[in-house]
Amino acid sequence: MGGRRTTKEELAQLEALNREGMTAKEIAQKLGRSPAAIRNLRYKKHLANKAEDQTKAFFPQRDEISNVMKALQGQKTTLAWELDGLQKEKERLEAIINMQIKLF
Repeated sequence: MGGRRTTKEELAQLEALNREGMTAKEIAQKLGRSPAAIRNLRYKKHLANKAEDQTKAFFPQRDEISNVMKALQGQKTTLAWELDGLQKEKERLEAIINMQIKLF
């Protein structure tokens, strides 16, 4: 059972490629191994958890960006209402000015 042993050089390559964010399939092609072998090595060498941790580290940033987007959307809506009110006020004032001009 089992395949060939992993050399120190292959393990170093695996760690480097893993840090680059490559998939098991991509690493397998580079090292001449099967994707399953790469997944197993990642698990055995605790590299899978590191990759997952790096991915999970982006979740708070994603959530923060989402919250900022919601806040900006709210500001956009408020500004649109204010702009609409200002345009109506402008039209009202222009009408008053036009009436004043006609009187002179």
